[in-house]
Amino acid sequence: MQVVVSLMVEIDASAGIQEMESQIQEAGQQAMQQAFKHTIRQWEEAHLTCPHCGARTRRLEGTARRVIATCFGRLSVPRRRFRCLQCGRRSCPATRLFAPLRGATITPALQEAAQLAGCSWPYRVAAHLLGKLSGAQISAEEIRLVTNRQGKQRAAQQQEEAQHICASPQQEGSGAQHAEQPMLVGLDGGWVCSREQRGGMEGKVAVVCSQMDDLPMPVSDTSFSWSKRGGPRTAPRQRHRLAQRRYVATFGPARQIGEQAKAAAHTLDADPSRPVVVIADGAQWIKKEQATHFPQATCILDWAHLWREVRQAILAAARGKPLDERAREYQLYLQRTRLWLGSIDLALDGLRELAKGLPADSLKPVQEAIRYVKHQRPWMGSYEAWRKQGYPVGSGMIERAVSIVINRRMKKRGMRWCRQNATAIVALRADVLNEDWGTPQRLRAYP
Repeated sequence: MQVVVSLMVEIDASAGIQEMESQIQEAGQQAMQQAFKHTIRQWEEAHLTCPHCGARTRRLEGTARRVIATCFGRLSVPRRRFRCLQCGRRSCPATRLFAPLRGATITPALQEAAQLAGCSWPYRVAAHLLGKLSGAQISAEEIRLVTNRQGKQRAAQQQEEAQHICASPQQEGSGAQHAEQPMLVGLDGGWVCSREQRGGMEGKVAVVCSQMDDLPMPVSDTSFSWSKRGGPRTAPRQRHRLAQRRYVATFGPARQIGEQAKAAAHTLDADPSRPVVVIADGAQWIKKEQATHFPQATCILDWAHLWREVRQAILAAARGKPLDERAREYQLYLQRTRLWLGSIDLALDGLRELAKGLPADSLKPVQEAIRYVKHQRPWMGSYEAWRKQGYPVGSGMIERAVSIVINRRMKKRGMRWCRQNATAIVALRADVLNEDWGTPQRLRAYP
């Protein structure tokens, strides 16, 4: 089929670049609509046979209007109806053309654009942007329905694929020593407002990284402050980029995020002998999933969470003693050094020594810190040694993942979510961040 559509645009000679672009875009949308209608008419002409008897003799008996929403606007398509002169039965050839829509009025291309926009922006903003950028006429409610429907299907597919990978027998490792980086796994949760429970609900996010690249950094500290004037400037700390990584997320039970994290690690590297490092804040559900799916992993408690708990206890003890500024700074330095080097027993002895003679209001934070260190002790070690091995000791990787998967889209003013719809949104956002959206289906990691 060949469709020829002529385009003529009248633009005032005094028009600016913005007016030119707007008028040309509007004319282009009208030309695309005309081309779409002509193409449907040519398709009808190419399918002359009767679907009932196979005869090619027919008679036109009017048209049936069908409204279709496309990426370049909403248009009314006159579908022609014919009566077969041999069997006498009526047919509409365009019905077979529109059969993949299953009675809907939105084309697959616009549905995909609506899903991408709906999981990236609020629905009203998404509808406005689609209309402004491409001329698509689709309401915010239609975007919400399309996004939730596709997201629920995608979330179910992700969970089925993860269960299949976890249920399949694991291959034995090659036994060779790995010189490359270990597999990094970060697990954490993010809270959003809920329509179903007053206290909100937690979305669980995991990021799995098989390769980190060093970012180019300046050789000296380029920032200036009066405190550094006249003194030596130290080089900034090396930063890294997650070169090969996958995000998974769900608002379902914790076992689902554990299975999806295991499947993501298997997708990046199927060799079970590769060392794994799990980084988290020490939540109980994270420990359970780590023991189930990554039992041989090196577990690292986030240093920021640990030091914040201990530091608050030391400051409370300093106020209750009271300690002067020099003694307080010494205690902070001493306990920080002990924890950083993995001397957990010495750090606990120091906290118990500070707890002696404290009033009740100052004693409670110290006791909570002692219980916290005892409870998280299996995930604690020498942070200095981990840093020398190249392991991250902070949860910045997973905190960033929670921010871009959940917070950017779902923690806007006035938003409240149902659990199923929230799971649908994060499933689509994980696909977008994993760059699975634009990958052909046959080339995706998950078939």
